[in-house]
Amino acid sequence: MLLDKNELPLVSMEFMNEVHFEDLAIINELYELVIKYENEKNIDNENKINKKYMQWYNHTVKHFEGEEIEMLEKGFPPYHIHKAEHENSLNLMNQVFKQWQETKDIQILKQYLTGELPKWLINHIQTMDTVTAMFLKTGLSPCSAH
Repeated sequence: MLLDKNELPLVSMEFMNEVHFEDLAIINELYELVIKYENEKNIDNENKINKKYMQWYNHTVKHFEGEEIEMLEKGFPPYHIHKAEHENSLNLMNQVFKQWQETKDIQILKQYLTGELPKWLINHIQTMDTVTAMFLKTGLSPCSAH
């Protein structure tokens, strides 16, 4: 297991927490496949990684879209900043997957999953998602004069 459910910060909107836990489950499954591939480099394990990565990517797109719809509907002032972080994250996910596809170097995936991803995910939840969830719940924004 890469990350434990208890390591993820909770926010004040339950739908966001649930999606984060779903993400975490897929990420942990992907990490296990990466470890398996390290020990058994074969086309079957490679295909399993590709399928799981795409499942994660597609889930992440829906995750971000769900948050963005809520932010737009509620008039969240720093929407564009939060959306930009989502776009940067998806771009990096695409870059990492493309590098993996081109090189079949499993270290590319492993380093992303063990290094940058956990730091980004926890930081994003602690900052962007925490502020967003509070606004969605209360209507108060740290960007306003309230």
